[in-house]
Amino acid sequence: MFASPPSSPPQTQGWCPGAWQPMASGDGLVVRVRPPLGRLSAAQALRLAELAEAHGAGLLELTSRANIQLRGVAPDQHSSLLDALAAQGLLDPDARQEQLRNLIIDPLCAPDDGVLALAEALQQALVADAALDGLPAKFGFSLASGRHGGLAEVAADVQLVRDGTQGWRLQVPGQPIAWQADSPSLTVQAALVLARWCAAQARARRAVGEHPGRLPQLLRQPGELPPLVLPTGLRQVPPYLPADGSPNPGWQRGLGLLVAAPLGRVTAGALARLARSGIRSLRLTPWRMLLVEGLAPSGSAVLAAAGLDDPAHWIRDPQDARLRVSACSGAPGCRQALAPTQDLALALAPHVPDGAHLHVSGCAKGCARQLPSTVTLVAQAGQDGPVFGYARDATAQAAPDSRWSARSLRDNPGLMFEEI
Repeated sequence: MFASPPSSPPQTQGWCPGAWQPMASGDGLVVRVRPPLGRLSAAQALRLAELAEAHGAGLLELTSRANIQLRGVAPDQHSSLLDALAAQGLLDPDARQEQLRNLIIDPLCAPDDGVLALAEALQQALVADAALDGLPAKFGFSLASGRHGGLAEVAADVQLVRDGTQGWRLQVPGQPIAWQADSPSLTVQAALVLARWCAAQARARRAVGEHPGRLPQLLRQPGELPPLVLPTGLRQVPPYLPADGSPNPGWQRGLGLLVAAPLGRVTAGALARLARSGIRSLRLTPWRMLLVEGLAPSGSAVLAAAGLDDPAHWIRDPQDARLRVSACSGAPGCRQALAPTQDLALALAPHVPDGAHLHVSGCAKGCARQLPSTVTLVAQAGQDGPVFGYARDATAQAAPDSRWSARSLRDNPGLMFEEI
């Protein structure tokens, strides 16, 4: 353990990359694709794999927003990449619509639970509402089927949870109340009211030079719950607080096979092989997994053809130690990262106990994980090179309890979890 000199804080962008508005990184542009309703056809998945090879670094990342992004895109290739995405139906008409279509849709929803219908109605209403201009760039909704708790900890300004045959519960993380709507149309109306209020607050804050903020933080200001004029017919109810968390890889009855990618990263070759294997479609998830639709546990031949039996590319075992670690892109891929992260996280994974989670972050922003982890390691500047700040039950923004070199961590991995 040793002290490190102060370093300049990482710069928070305040927005996420998109296709229209990619983000510059250490290895080129990061281009995030938001497939309609969180789904890719086999043909679209194959084309993305081809584009990752032709225009990027041959690697795709599954994000915690249930999107997929290409890394290493050269700036002079961006325009031709947009043309290719548009040809596949994977590009919004403009950057405004791309930003407003920030919905995380339950990937385990069923055809008859109304999730997709509500998502389509909400998307159309958001794009048509001029009062939403100026909405914070990261503002978004999650739409949960209520069949599991996997979306409860996914970052969203407004959570919509199916409740009853036609009903929906609207809630803002951290608020002690929720609102019950008895129809999809009333749900959309109420969702727009919350979004409009947040947009108005953001415009007012920007006018005086303040950060616009996110809805959960705005509603925690002293003296507020705001004087929202909500549609008539809503009822105040307790928020939905599920006991279970994110699902594990495995067969999902009537839906298909849920598979993870190590650290959420998929090579273009692995995705291309999966897309060519005769699958129907893929659903993107906020857990850095893919749901391969239509597969059934009927034998190993299908899995072999799809390459899903290759543990180097896919994780199907819920006990796989790599599921207990996460990491950002790290150096040199990210300009703000002070050290490599991915190889370190994978090297430490076998030493993470059951039920624990290790997150390795290249800087204090913690882009890749907003939730606290059992152990969080954050790269910092040290006297003789980068070190990792160590914190328990914390996020990347927490003050570290101690500092370790990467070599010390690799040589003594068990020390991180001694008291668990």
